[in-house]
Amino acid sequence: MRNDPKTKTWERTKTPGLLRHKGGRYYGRFSSGGKTKFVPLKCKLLEIARQRFAEEKAKVERFRKASRSTEGGVATMGNLMTLYRESVRLKHGVKKATRARLLQHVLFIEKTWVGFAALRPEEITLTAIETWKNHALTHGTGYRPPGAKHCATRGRSAYCFNAALDTLRRLLDIAVDKNTIHTNILTGRRGVKAAYKPKKAQLPEAAKLRDIFDEIEAGKERGGWPIETADFCRFLAFTGCRLREAAGVRWEDVDLARGIIRVRGTKTDAAAREVPIIPAAREILGRILERRRKAATLAIDGQPHVDPVTSVLAVAEGQKSLTRACEAVGVPRLTHHDLRDAFATTCIEAGVDIPTVAAWLGHADGGALLMRVYAHHRRAHSIEQAAKVTF
Repeated sequence: MRNDPKTKTWERTKTPGLLRHKGGRYYGRFSSGGKTKFVPLKCKLLEIARQRFAEEKAKVERFRKASRSTEGGVATMGNLMTLYRESVRLKHGVKKATRARLLQHVLFIEKTWVGFAALRPEEITLTAIETWKNHALTHGTGYRPPGAKHCATRGRSAYCFNAALDTLRRLLDIAVDKNTIHTNILTGRRGVKAAYKPKKAQLPEAAKLRDIFDEIEAGKERGGWPIETADFCRFLAFTGCRLREAAGVRWEDVDLARGIIRVRGTKTDAAAREVPIIPAAREILGRILERRRKAATLAIDGQPHVDPVTSVLAVAEGQKSLTRACEAVGVPRLTHHDLRDAFATTCIEAGVDIPTVAAWLGHADGGALLMRVYAHHRRAHSIEQAAKVTF
């Protein structure tokens, strides 16, 4: 049935600027910089739309106030943060996760630099930055990763500070662009960043890894999907996929005949790749496929049909189960990314050359990062290799 051409695209509400699209969803109409923009409020209920419209309107007003202040030369760092947040939100071609990470860097500054929003750009001196650095690296933000009972960094890692420092440099660039200050004191400045050494995971032996996966699978009394969660963790360790990459693998991406998995990576140019199916991964995929066939509701030519576009893995993360299993087995806490590390280390120990492993992991540097971070061998392998050295 075709839409009536006389039907209006937009329907006004009693709240000025709040419109209802003919499809049923609500939008906010705002004017900024002489242009009109429609902001989707992502709901079809009027009461919820009014609340979200009020929040968006407050953001727009803060942005207008910040713009007027910077143009008038009386901007504060809070005004500059508002402008920066808006630029991040409107930046084209940026993934949702990247956008959220950039905004987290601004939040880090707010949490670790007391009174930062009220400061004027000219008050951001090297002495003030050094004071902030010492406070941030000592106290941090108090952040604790989900599922972690203890956290050594508590939001005070050198990586977090350096990322926030880069954000501060961008804030001062905005101040220079708006003629609020003449120069950015961080431009070309070295020695301000904190010393950062990437953490190397303390990987357990292969037997311990198997015990961890078995412990997750045996955790039926805790509820949830223990078998699916265990196979999810095994999949990470046997393919080297990143967390989101693993969750995005579909059955149409698995080519058991050729022995490869097509990974839909997006992090780097090399992230979209083909990963070989090692024997352990083939065994896990076979178990998962058998479960899917038993649960299939459709048969083709008398055989259970598994839809090729469905996800291979039934769960998208398993950190809490992984943390509990590590504690039960008696090994240091592992993360999803540590399982990727385990894949890389195991491949190197097996004699696979580093450029090849780098390609399997989706690294675009040909193995440079792999040499710095992943090429640390487990103790048993190290002792075994040392026995080969003779004089």
